Amino acid sequence: MSRIYILLLAFTGLLISSVGAFFSMVGLTHLFSGAPIGVGVMAGSLEIAKLVVAGFLFRYWGHIPRIMRTYLSSAVVILSFITSLGVFGFLSHAYQKSTQLMRTQELKIVQLKDQDAAVHKQIAELEQFIRDIPLTYITRKANLFSESRSHVNELEKQSSGLQTQIRTLELENLDSRSEIGPLLDVSQALGIPVDKVAKLLILLFVSVFDPLAICIVFAWGLAIRLREKYRGDESRISRFGFGKPIDHRFRKFNFKKVA
Repeated sequence: MSRIYILLLAFTGLLISSVGAFFSMVGLTHLFSGAPIGVGVMAGSLEIAKLVVAGFLFRYWGHIPRIMRTYLSSAVVILSFITSLGVFGFLSHAYQKSTQLMRTQELKIVQLKDQDAAVHKQIAELEQFIRDIPLTYITRKANLFSESRSHVNELEKQSSGLQTQIRTLELENLDSRSEIGPLLDVSQALGIPVDKVAKLLILLFVSVFDPLAICIVFAWGLAIRLREKYRGDESRISRFGFGKPIDHRFRKFNFKKVA
C-alpha cells in the first residue's frame, strides 16, 4: 500500500469529517440557539474524539476489554447519530430559509384572493338584492340602483387593486420559486410534494456523510495495517487485491509469511 494512497485516504477522511463536523456544529447551534458557542465547542470536540476512537477500535479491537469496547462502540454510533442530526438540522434550516419568502408570498396571495372573493360577493349580493325588488316598486328599484352605483364602483376599484397586488406577488413568487427550481422539477416528475422531496434528499445526505467518514477512517487504518504487515511490499499487497478479503483486525498477530 503506497504512502501516497495512505495519505490520500487520510486527507479524504479528514476533509469529509471536517466538513461534516462544520455542518453538524452549525446545525446543532440552530437546534440549541440558546448557547451556540458552547454547543459548537462541545460538538467539535466530540467530532475529533469520535474519529480518534473509531481508528483506535479498528486498530486495537482484539486488545480492548469487552466492556470498554462495547462502550466505545456505542459512543461512536451515538456520536455518528448526533452528527447526522446536526447535518439534518443544517440542511433543513437552509431549505426552510430558501422557501420562507416563497411561502410568505403564497400566503399573501391566498389572503388577497379571499379578500377579492369577499368583495365580489358583496357586489353580487347587492345586485341580487336590487333584482329581487318587484317590478311594482320600479321607482324604488331605480333609486336603489342609482344609489348603489357609487358603492359598487368603489368595490370594483378595490377588487381591481387586489388583483393588481395578486399579479405582482405571483410574478415575485415565480422568482422565489426559481431558487428551488430543481426540487420543483423533481417533485413534478415524481408526483411528490416538494417538501417531501427535500426531506428525502436531506436524508440521503445524512445517511452517507458521517458513515462514509468513519468507513474511510477504517480504510485508512487497514491501509496502515497492510503496509506494516507486508513491510511496504506492494507486490505482496496487490496479490490479494481481487481475492477473498482477509480479516486483519480481529485475529491475533500471527501472520504467516507469504511465499
